[in-house]
Amino acid sequence: MVNFAKGQTLEGSFAGKYAGAFTLAEVLITLGIIGIVAAMTLPTVINNHKRVETETRLKKAYSTISQAFQAAQAKHGEVKDWPEWDESAEKVLRTYILPELKGAKLFPSNENPSNLMCHEGKFITGGYINGNKESTQYGWMSKTYISSPFIKNDTASVKLMDGTCIGLNSNKAEPIFAKNLFIDVNGSYRAPNMAGMDLFFFIVDENMIRPWGYDWETTKLFDATIKNSCHRQAPLGGRVCAAKIIGDGWTIKYW
Repeated sequence: MVNFAKGQTLEGSFAGKYAGAFTLAEVLITLGIIGIVAAMTLPTVINNHKRVETETRLKKAYSTISQAFQAAQAKHGEVKDWPEWDESAEKVLRTYILPELKGAKLFPSNENPSNLMCHEGKFITGGYINGNKESTQYGWMSKTYISSPFIKNDTASVKLMDGTCIGLNSNKAEPIFAKNLFIDVNGSYRAPNMAGMDLFFFIVDENMIRPWGYDWETTKLFDATIKNSCHRQAPLGGRVCAAKIIGDGWTIKYW
């Protein structure tokens, strides 16, 4: 038997107990507001996660390949004097770099511009510019195709254990494109395959690996009017993004 205080009724008891409860309408309104806020903030959260992941993977890959070159140099002499540079990037990677990268896989140079780096004989929709096998493998920030500085028949690559793809060319016929080094932080089979987003450019300068644009004035690295700058509106934009990231303390500030 339920005992009530003097003057208290069953109806009054329940009313007092649930006086602070929400009505169904209030709950639905609250859930609606939460959904709207989530929809507004989720893209930012996802973008921040991708940005941090890219920063981390780029720094790791740069450190890994730099250490490999340094270790090879300690064994075989200065990088700039390796005779294989006159033959092919594939021989440079096979002779000097691959032995310093545990578990890495070498990919020979390829004549097809759609399959220049870490190509495994397959195509994945969305992993190429235009999303089909007829497209070139990578694009600039403006989503136009990248041809040079990739060079068919002289761009060899290695795939690291974490999936990072690192390419190299050594073409002496076109000195401006010689000894270019490319880092695709999430591998050639994951989108967007775009300069400044997951693809970054470096050069092997004498005995060092430097970001392409390391000698540019800081203000020009993010100038929309300058070709290859790290700006979405720049002609063939994205080539110097590694230099900007490193200059900004290994942080991406242009996304």
